[in-house]
Amino acid sequence: MNKDILKYGFLILLLPILQEVIFNHINLFGFVNPMIYIVFVFVFPVYKNKTSILWASFILGLFIDMLSNEGGIHTFSLVFVSYFRLFFLRFVKGSSLGDEETIDILQIGNSIQVVWILIVSFTHHFLVYLLEQFSFHRFGFVLLKTFLTTILTSLLISFALQIFLKKKSNAW
Repeated sequence: MNKDILKYGFLILLLPILQEVIFNHINLFGFVNPMIYIVFVFVFPVYKNKTSILWASFILGLFIDMLSNEGGIHTFSLVFVSYFRLFFLRFVKGSSLGDEETIDILQIGNSIQVVWILIVSFTHHFLVYLLEQFSFHRFGFVLLKTFLTTILTSLLISFALQIFLKKKSNAW
């Protein structure tokens, strides 16, 4: 229990710093930068109670918003996808989800993992950019920005998960 608190607490402190120092300075086409901090939604165990991930996501989102001087859009979006992450996983995997008490990201197949990452990332980014614009006036631009950022973020997250989370180890 204490080991988990330290591990995820460290991630809550590390991810906003990485986002601010490195990933916010990657601007493809002048407007696409990855939001790598949502990797937290994927590495946090599904078997933990929903309250834990909601509080952890709230704190992580709050740190992101404070560092990027936003008005809570990252907090809202991160808590939203954290709340619905199991729903998205059930949608992707279907009825073969298995025992929800013990499933984690290492137990699902790579294709299901990639689709899950794409859906959660798209939902998160769409909410961030829609709240950022706070208007449907530039809805096409919001969709383009969401789509491109989702592709970049999903590639980076999938790559990071393949490197840092080994199938046979219990790294996270």
